[in-house]
Amino acid sequence: MKKMMSDNYAVYLPAVNAGYASIMTKPVPVGRPFPNTLKLDDLMFWKGNNKLFYHPHFLNSVGLYEIGSTPDNAITRRGRTDGTLFGDSGGFQIGFGTIGLKTLQPAMEAEAACLAWREAYELKQWIVGFLETYTNYAMTIDVPLWTPTKPASPFYKCTPEQLTDLTVENLQFIDSHRKGQTKWLNIIQGVDVPNAKKWWDAVKWFKGSGYSISSIIGRQNGVGTLLELLLIMRDEKAFDAGNDWLHLLGISTAPWAIMFTAIQKGLQASANPNLRISYDSASPFLEAGKWDLMTILPDLNGNVDSWIMQKESIPQCRSFLNSPIPLASMLSSAAVSPIAKKLTLGHLNVNDDDGIDTRRQLDTLSSMLITNHNVWTYLETFRQANELAFELKSNRVPSVYKEVIDAIDYVFNAENWASALMQERALLDNFKG
Repeated sequence: MKKMMSDNYAVYLPAVNAGYASIMTKPVPVGRPFPNTLKLDDLMFWKGNNKLFYHPHFLNSVGLYEIGSTPDNAITRRGRTDGTLFGDSGGFQIGFGTIGLKTLQPAMEAEAACLAWREAYELKQWIVGFLETYTNYAMTIDVPLWTPTKPASPFYKCTPEQLTDLTVENLQFIDSHRKGQTKWLNIIQGVDVPNAKKWWDAVKWFKGSGYSISSIIGRQNGVGTLLELLLIMRDEKAFDAGNDWLHLLGISTAPWAIMFTAIQKGLQASANPNLRISYDSASPFLEAGKWDLMTILPDLNGNVDSWIMQKESIPQCRSFLNSPIPLASMLSSAAVSPIAKKLTLGHLNVNDDDGIDTRRQLDTLSSMLITNHNVWTYLETFRQANELAFELKSNRVPSVYKEVIDAIDYVFNAENWASALMQERALLDNFKG
């Protein structure tokens, strides 16, 4: 089956959650309506023989699981050739203290928080073992620099220097425990360039297969700031052969999708023709599972607002129980996902509660079916956005986005990139996606 995304474009990694991964290992409940032509494992879009759509790149986080556990789900059961799995090391959960380490408490004294983390040997051993066992690429273990802005974080009172020191110790732990079964991506944190440069100088000794960068630096300060950091790294040989992957954490918008492709083209031309860029989010899963929302394919055109993902509530009502009405007929977009073409409202509305019209007629499987639709919609949106920007060079791309892409290309090709970046700084920093 043809892949959803061309290798010429930066690649989106849907961040598969534990619920989605586990439901595919269970049978459809007896008597529950389900499309006759499908099986639950058809929701595994990363498998090459998928009946719905094929996208081999995806992400899963160790932060979703209990420390020391061996989860049994579609991800841990997969063969290592079934797609390319990127493992997140749980930095988000570490930062907020929700990783499951009981010695970490909100807003601890800095020294106590550092000591608790330094003594978490079994946790770090489990994280490294999990990532080495199941993933093709893995993020290194960081203690994020954003924690001092979060009062609920155990590391709220820590200094950037303390957080950097803890992360360097994590790298030393990985370096002494890794077995060569996954490709490590060295995480770079920072909220601005000086901040990120200090982190980079502290961690660049660690040799992996590429890097993963906090998206905060671009979302907060604009693409110019991200570009400056990447060019500093490039000049220090960060993206030479062997360091073939660059991941941007936690971002998934159509405007950023085309900017990441523009940056990928620049780095391929100036540093490493084999380099790929990826970006991720859990948005398709949260929208369906937490907020009962379906993502609608946007009508990308020259208006900036048209490049924003649209959402609609999943139709649910007791009158839809056993309904043959096609889900596709309820969607505002003419282009719908492969699974939406197979679903009826009766496949989603299954809760009856003895005739009581409850607010929620959906069950967990309903959410998973819509999640599959949402993942396809995100991928198709990014595919169309990249095709419009780089293949068709269409006027359906807003002029300001075209200007930013041209500025990225100009900076990468300039003899003096710092001077070129200064010329384009206002335009580039104004883009935050």
